[in-house]
Amino acid sequence: MNGKPNNMKNILRTVCAIGCICASAAAAAAPVYLECGVSNGSTAVTWNITLDEATGDVSYSIPSLGASYRYHGTFTPDSVSFDTVQISRTDLSFKRTVMIEGSIKSETGLCKIVERPARKF
Repeated sequence: MNGKPNNMKNILRTVCAIGCICASAAAAAAPVYLECGVSNGSTAVTWNITLDEATGDVSYSIPSLGASYRYHGTFTPDSVSFDTVQISRTDLSFKRTVMIEGSIKSETGLCKIVERPARKF
C-alpha cells in the first residue's frame, strides 16, 4: 500500500474542490433581474432589465413605451454597459447618455434587484 491510500485521498479532495468551484460558478452565473427608475429630469420611467453574465446578454423592457430590446453587454467588475447605458455593480446607479437633435442628453436613476418573475411555462 505504498502511498495508494494517500493518493486516493488527494484525488477525492481534488474532485471535491473542483465540484465546489463549479457549483459556486453556476450560482454566480444565474441571471440578475433589475427594476430601474430612470429620469431625464422631468419624466420618470421604469426599466425592467435582465443581466445574464454567463451569455453576455442584456435584455430590457420599458413597459410604459411598450418597448423591449436585447443587446450584448460588457460585464466588468464595477459595471455593466450596453447600448448607451451603464449600470454600476457597486451602487446600482443607472446612467444613459444619448445624442438627441445635436445635444447630449443624460438620464440617470437607481436600480434595485428584484426576484425572477413567476412563470407559468
